[in-house]
Amino acid sequence: MGGAQRVRRGRAVCVTVWCALLADCGHGELFRAPDTGTSAPYFTGTPVRITLNAGTDLWPTWLPDGSGILYTSERLDRPDKDWCLVFLPPTGGRITRTVCENTTVGEDSVQTFQSAAVSADGRLMYARSSGLAGALGATSNRARSRSLVLGSVTSPLSVQTLSPIGFTIPGVRTFGGLSQINWLDTSTIVYRADFLGQVCLAQVANCPQAFIQSGLGIIVHTLGDAPSRVLLPGTDFASSVAVGASSDELYFTLGGDARVYRYTISTGTITVIYDFGAAGIARDIQVRGDKLVAVVGGPTVGFAFNVSANTNLQIDTIGGEIHVVDLLAGTDATISEGRFYRHIALSPAGDRLVAESISARLGDLWLFEVP
Repeated sequence: MGGAQRVRRGRAVCVTVWCALLADCGHGELFRAPDTGTSAPYFTGTPVRITLNAGTDLWPTWLPDGSGILYTSERLDRPDKDWCLVFLPPTGGRITRTVCENTTVGEDSVQTFQSAAVSADGRLMYARSSGLAGALGATSNRARSRSLVLGSVTSPLSVQTLSPIGFTIPGVRTFGGLSQINWLDTSTIVYRADFLGQVCLAQVANCPQAFIQSGLGIIVHTLGDAPSRVLLPGTDFASSVAVGASSDELYFTLGGDARVYRYTISTGTITVIYDFGAAGIARDIQVRGDKLVAVVGGPTVGFAFNVSANTNLQIDTIGGEIHVVDLLAGTDATISEGRFYRHIALSPAGDRLVAESISARLGDLWLFEVP
């Protein structure tokens, strides 16, 4: 697999200002992985596999100062197989912290924390759900409850419930889910509002069913005493969203589309900043300065109207290739060595990238050095 190397997961000691935020906080949610005797990866190179969980690891993101990686991990060592938040050092290595719901809810229930986003002042936004054991990510139609919650890195389980997940914007439409949460500024978040549910994948009798989460639009959600949600015009069937250099700037992609767009919030102006053309459908966009990264193409991605869902859906089971674009020079290079990845997360400095690799319906995370 080219320069790929494997790394064992364990615990690590952080060395930046975020150490204080990652310290034990006494809420009973900490679980420790066995100490492997080192806080550094076992191998170097790019890409490097940084998770070896027997379950699935998904939805990576970065701490705002680049000092760590946060993601969702399936806990197969627990009878209920909860999905927890896990912190890793920026180069992989030993886990610094795992945050799970440690209350006795019952072994027939699975608790899920996912789509996490950390603000510059240490607040933690994430999607929290509860469902019957065996419901993948507790977001299938067997989930009992789903909520968007706000806590902090120091107290991740002491949360304020902002809204149920599954909401209606009057006069617009109903959304069954959300994903790709970003902090736009200290009082505003932005995320992809989604279709979420079981659908038929073929127009035949007894068609195969699949649980699908697919973008329907981009929501700007203002927090505070008078919260509000606004669906941004021109973002119908958005497949990804990322924040720009200021709180007035977003980047997004659309289902079935090879182009990347910039959205200026104050004016509502939409501009195409790059077109991947024949390379394929673009999604999972991230931008740092003049560097743009995206997942493009892939053997299983497709966008079409689904009769059972009564809407357009983008299906993307294993992802595509990772492209790195220099927006000033207009150059485009791939760094994924012919392998397929999805849900990429670019570091604040733009020099590292974490991505999911899906195999046999299980996900692992890989770390890339970005040129």
